Amino acid sequence: MNMYPELVKRGIDFPGSKRCGDCHIDIYKEWADSMHAKSYVNEEFRVASNDYGYPFCMRCHVPESILTESNELMARDHNLEDGVDCQGCHLTSDCLLSGPHSGIGPHPLEENQPFYKDSRLCGTCHIDTYEEYLRYVDVDQKQTCQDCHMPAVRRKLIQDEPWQKIHRRKEGKAHTFSVLSAIENTEDFIELTFAEINKNNNHITGILEIVNTSVNHSIPTGSYGYREVLLLINLKDNLGRTIKSKHVSMFMELNTQLKPGEKKIYSFVFDLDDKSAELKELEAILFRTNFKRTNKILLAEIEFCIE
Repeated sequence: MNMYPELVKRGIDFPGSKRCGDCHIDIYKEWADSMHAKSYVNEEFRVASNDYGYPFCMRCHVPESILTESNELMARDHNLEDGVDCQGCHLTSDCLLSGPHSGIGPHPLEENQPFYKDSRLCGTCHIDTYEEYLRYVDVDQKQTCQDCHMPAVRRKLIQDEPWQKIHRRKEGKAHTFSVLSAIENTEDFIELTFAEINKNNNHITGILEIVNTSVNHSIPTGSYGYREVLLLINLKDNLGRTIKSKHVSMFMELNTQLKPGEKKIYSFVFDLDDKSAELKELEAILFRTNFKRTNKILLAEIEFCIE
């Protein structure tokens, strides 16, 4: 069945991902809100790529398709505002739309591809993180990138009429591709523990232990762009106000990232003064942030009551 041949045409003849969203309504909405859809238009990438001047970056931020015969990624020169679009992950070298499921569709299909259930799919562009994942992952472990960053959903792949009537609900993946998806899908993947807390009239001392318990790549991860994980250790009064604070940054470039299974120990000292009379608790917060620290994604937090 080939009612919509334009969906498998390369180049400017492809009408863009919005056309795919006419039928795959739920998937399109998830993708449109993801960083894949914003991989070209976001301001941080524009600045980091010197106004889109680095061809090496373009091949992953606006890929023609990751499914090539030579496995060599090529950047496209059309529909750039779509970033990593539908064709980027689903168009084969034979101009078929590929996926992990079988089914009936109004466009050429290549079905039941196990590649979509393998971390190699994500590793096509996220090369450094994938190579790191391979160094740490247990060979018997089945957890993939998709398990964390594409939450499981059961639904019909098509919501448009009349096509949804000939489709059954299937186990699939949400196309969110986000850090938030991984956080929601992986409980307690970072463990924070206060220990050796001592208080006297002059200061409070202690240590904070941080353990990457279950993520098979570093936190943060990735070799390009600004990727910082910021630790805050706050001293708070009985009204919940932060009266003193210390911070530690983690970067791949400085080799201060939290590696899989690694425990980091941070010692801290807070000098006390008259304003510290009504101490209540210690607080540790770990979050992912951007260069200007305007976006903060909470990774873990813990409180410790001071007696």
